Amino acid sequence: MLFGKQLLLQNCFLCGSNSKQQLCTACLSNLPYQTLTCYKCAKPLNVDVICRQCQQNLPPYTKVKAVFSYVYPIDKLISVAKFKENLPILNLLGNLMVEHLKFEPHPDVLIPIPLHPKRLRKRGYNQSVELAKCISKHTGIPLNYNSCQRIKDTRPQVGLSAQRRAINIQDAFKVNKIEDNWQYIVLIDDVMTTGSTVEALTKEFLKAGIQRVDVWCCARR
Repeated sequence: MLFGKQLLLQNCFLCGSNSKQQLCTACLSNLPYQTLTCYKCAKPLNVDVICRQCQQNLPPYTKVKAVFSYVYPIDKLISVAKFKENLPILNLLGNLMVEHLKFEPHPDVLIPIPLHPKRLRKRGYNQSVELAKCISKHTGIPLNYNSCQRIKDTRPQVGLSAQRRAINIQDAFKVNKIEDNWQYIVLIDDVMTTGSTVEALTKEFLKAGIQRVDVWCCARR
């Protein structure tokens, strides 16, 4: 497995059992991988179809690929990685994404969802950039995090309704430059809830001339 050589902890982060990796074999085997989802937005469903919401209001991206459902223990792992500066856990999640996404078509470039500079300074790193680095390293897909920026310091999306999220993220992104050979790009994010963030950035890239935008995220609520 891709992550076996990189992890240094001697105990499983979740159950505390002896392990040469951050998660023991038992915990790894019980992670909530997505199975039945909407073909378009990756929303968890009981069958593989396009969900009613996507049928009524087709998203601008081509499709979302989410590796996990945002339930325990993935919610805990992402929270620890995101807010407690646990980069090894974030690297683990990135490598698990690589394993799950290895058969997906390769885009021209990976683009992580940018943070506003104020939030980036406060947190110290962008979790989406770290995930994208792992994916780029193991797949060879180029990574670019200068092509777009977050120009609006939005309030956190957590706790907002879908309508409020869409309003909150409106006009939040700016595309700086796209390369001539970019036709198909993939946006990298940690968690997707309503999709308002990735939809807003997708629209900016489509206006800039990109032909296809997909989204790869670690987890889907």
